[in-house]
Amino acid sequence: MSTMLVASVSVHAATLSGTVVGVSDGDTITVLDANREQHKIRVAGIDAPEKAQPFGQRSKRSLSTLVFGKDVDVQWSKRDRYRRIVGKVLVTDPTCQRQCPKTLDAGLAQVSPTGT
Repeated sequence: MSTMLVASVSVHAATLSGTVVGVSDGDTITVLDANREQHKIRVAGIDAPEKAQPFGQRSKRSLSTLVFGKDVDVQWSKRDRYRRIVGKVLVTDPTCQRQCPKTLDAGLAQVSPTGT
């Protein structure tokens, strides 16, 4: 008779909502929450060039166009070694003409050929 061991891993997922008040580079933003607390966010799933590297400024400009000054939801479950929140950043699609939900994945938009 064989015995199967099943391990359950509990992953704490959270959503942070706020306004983007800073863009450091093509994959790092600062979000101001409703309590006026700032959070450094590392966009999950991408690795953009640093500002001084080739295409670094273009990458930062692209992310700024997508999220700066806009309300976002960050779905996250971990922090990186610099204590930044690592998460999926969702923003309202810029082509939306009315009140729309935050469904555009900013990280995916950063690596898409069209930008969205």
